[in-house]
Amino acid sequence: MNLKLDLPSDLFDSQYSEVDFAARVRELAILELVRARRLHEHEAKELLGIERWELVAKMKAAGVAPTEDVFAGIRDELKQAIASKRDRAGMKGD
Repeated sequence: MNLKLDLPSDLFDSQYSEVDFAARVRELAILELVRARRLHEHEAKELLGIERWELVAKMKAAGVAPTEDVFAGIRDELKQAIASKRDRAGMKGD
């Protein structure tokens, strides 16, 4: 897919080129597709040509939670729920 943006050319110069901007827009689009669950993280990594740790850093910078962070959150919630259940069960036995 190719997108065309209508932007004033004077926005770009040698310090911030159209090529650099296009690469950044592509990266953000790929990360948004991961957020929207239209792309898997491994597909995004391949499209961007980067290592997993680089993808994780880019995802976090863009506010997209990497899978391991989501799973860690779920694990923590389950631990809290189990602890709460045990605490309640312990109170009933007192």
